[in-house]
Amino acid sequence: MSKTDQYFILKDKRKLGFAEYGESNGFPIVYCHGSQSSRLEMHYDLSFAFKNNLRIITIDRPGHGISDFNSNGTILSFARDTKQLLDYLRIDKFSVAGMSAGSPFSLGIAYLFSKNIHKTTIINGFAPYTKESKKYLSKEVKLMLNFAKLFPLLLKWSLKLQAKQVANNPKKSLQHFFKIMSEPDQKILKNTAVIKVIEDMYKEAFRNGSKGVAYEITNILVKDWGFRLNEIQVPTIFWCGEKDNNTPYNWAKLMADRINEATLKKYPDEGHLLLFNHAEEIFIDLST
Repeated sequence: MSKTDQYFILKDKRKLGFAEYGESNGFPIVYCHGSQSSRLEMHYDLSFAFKNNLRIITIDRPGHGISDFNSNGTILSFARDTKQLLDYLRIDKFSVAGMSAGSPFSLGIAYLFSKNIHKTTIINGFAPYTKESKKYLSKEVKLMLNFAKLFPLLLKWSLKLQAKQVANNPKKSLQHFFKIMSEPDQKILKNTAVIKVIEDMYKEAFRNGSKGVAYEITNILVKDWGFRLNEIQVPTIFWCGEKDNNTPYNWAKLMADRINEATLKKYPDEGHLLLFNHAEEIFIDLST
């Protein structure tokens, strides 16, 4: 079995897909992918992971990639799924990272299993969707999230059509995502290796249709998370690009202000895809 196509059977018999990157005996880091993505979301150049003895584990959330759908899924149920997998892999101490919409899931793991976690990192993270956080969004993202909250059935229908388009022409399907990205991101998107990673992770997200993606957006991301940020007792670092059109810098500031041991690292000239420029720095920090 390929290291990027592994799966584990959970106690409730659901399949949980995962991938491993880097050194098999390296320091373990759980990486939570963004929305409409999958376990294939990772840097195209993994030399930093081998050089720094890192073992990066990415997990398909329910209904994405290899993972079976969970009709009762929540942020915290995914945290428990993750802990089952780590127990199976005999990993007790680890760090956790969340990119974009992976933010609430990584913070949920930190909240539930603080004794097992060394550090948490959030990269241009999604914040709790509240009246306060909404005012910082671009009009395009705000429209999509309001649509998800107010008209979930219509969003599900829209994502069904999107899933068909993804299967036939992922390049064309991704164009509307790329259009709203900032100038620094547009420069990164000129790298064909980056485009290949994005196409692969995106196509894999819809491997079994749109059900998992739709459920996560309408039933999880725009709803209450099930815990409060001030309840997190783990050192947390927020990495954010100030020119991010997807998840605004002010979301990172809002979350960092509410977590006790939080550090905010901002990049004035970076956007949503800053991971592709700073992967080594970000992941090394999680192991030190």
